[in-house]
Amino acid sequence: MSSELENLRKEIENIDKQIVELLAKRLKISMKIGEIKNKIGKSVTDEKREEVVKNYWIENAKIFGLPESLVNSILPLIFSYSKLYQINPGQKRNVTIIGYGGMARSLVSLLSLAGHNVVVTGRDRNKASALANEFKCVYMNLENALKWGELIILALPPAAIEYIRSILSKPVIRDKIVMDIFSSKDKAFKELEEMSIKHSFKFVSTHPLFGPILYPVGERIAIIPSKSSEDSFKEVVEFWKESGLVPVITTVEEHEKAMAIVQVLSHFYILGLSRSIESAKRELEIDKISDLQTTNFREILKIINRVNELYPVIIEIQNSNPYAYKVREIGVKELQELDKEIGEKT
Repeated sequence: MSSELENLRKEIENIDKQIVELLAKRLKISMKIGEIKNKIGKSVTDEKREEVVKNYWIENAKIFGLPESLVNSILPLIFSYSKLYQINPGQKRNVTIIGYGGMARSLVSLLSLAGHNVVVTGRDRNKASALANEFKCVYMNLENALKWGELIILALPPAAIEYIRSILSKPVIRDKIVMDIFSSKDKAFKELEEMSIKHSFKFVSTHPLFGPILYPVGERIAIIPSKSSEDSFKEVVEFWKESGLVPVITTVEEHEKAMAIVQVLSHFYILGLSRSIESAKRELEIDKISDLQTTNFREILKIINRVNELYPVIIEIQNSNPYAYKVREIGVKELQELDKEIGEKT
């Protein structure tokens, strides 16, 4: 029996080797595809093509008796790594990232992977150095980092506005391209735009439409031009596209209205659901529900946990978006209407 077991394990090892070899071959082809996409100016992410590939996998899974859930688990990972191998910037840039939080880490991981020269700086030298070392980048003090960088990314929260003002008023910032990553643009955009005109730098506002994840290849980034960015806006769009993100060009008003729905309203519901679950457990006197969770509920809990981990940022967005009160009011009203509707039917 033991010899039969060993033989089967050996057979699995041989199959595993073939799987790894085929994955390596697939990624090499993805790299060639990336080179072609770069030449013709096509984005790394092609959602229509991904859908075709997914359907192809599902069809073959049915033929070979594999569950569709296996395809849904494996394929997103393969897509992610394929996009990683497709990054092929046409021009390597000197990028200075000011900050060392979750989003700074996300952007450093992406831009260093894309082959750009990345410098990390900030008020806390130890934290900035640690982030730079993690991705084999370079730490410089603020003054040298500003002199060196062509593109300056303010990976800082709106609460750091005084620090940002002190940075943008330095003579060394003149003629540089400066980008913020604020989730809310209502007040900050106008001030940064005015500063760019006063201090002669080129301001382009951006908002990475993803959380603090590593190597966010294929994710979207909102890009908003300013009065000082006419000559550099196209350059910024190409920079992010060639670095593996999908640029979405928008305006401040459109961005704020969209974020009121995408972030404010959805996070409001998620935080409310999180609190309601805990209150319901206490009211119903049931502590342990893990054994009775559905698949959908487990996925919802993952989202709740991610949102709760970002609670200070979530509240900041709730307080800064000019349409936040309106969409929360709509959200509460719709819940009341839904409760009334369900009550009438039961």
